[in-house]
Amino acid sequence: MPANQFIDRWRNSAAAERANYALFLSELCDYLEVPRPEPAVADVSQNNYVFEHPVTFRHPTGLSSTGFIDLYKRGHFVLEAKQGSEATEPSLLFDMPHRRGTAIRGTTGWDQAMLRARNQAEQYAKALPAAEGWPPFLIVADVGYSIEALCRLLRHREGLRPLPRFPHAPHPARIARRHTHP
Repeated sequence: MPANQFIDRWRNSAAAERANYALFLSELCDYLEVPRPEPAVADVSQNNYVFEHPVTFRHPTGLSSTGFIDLYKRGHFVLEAKQGSEATEPSLLFDMPHRRGTAIRGTTGWDQAMLRARNQAEQYAKALPAAEGWPPFLIVADVGYSIEALCRLLRHREGLRPLPRFPHAPHPARIARRHTHP
């Protein structure tokens, strides 16, 4: 699928993370020409590349709880997905309710939500069994809008650094125009 078709398909998706993230990431795999995640099996230790990979959080109180990594590839990455939305235009007659998702994109609230998502991905990585090791990449995605990858540069759990990126990264539609117009 050409970049402009992929971007056009996902440009208007918003405010429906649970409904959209697995399909978006599967189609992103197709676009990148890499394998899609595998179906999960009952033996969690065999789930090397799956959606909704369970991890156990051990709390200082002695209790534990289960969390689910949105997309996990053992030895490669933990991905946490969110989905924000665009600000709605005010109506002259009346406002219809609109879903907002994680936050309104381009706002301080969205920035804070993406930072919380990064922290969530880090907590998931820390909760992985020690035998699996710390994945070299943590990825935070706002479905159909942005993807941020953080890279572990050191051989221990700390030392996470963002991959280089442009300040004010262009909107995906502008990227598509670059690829489709000389």
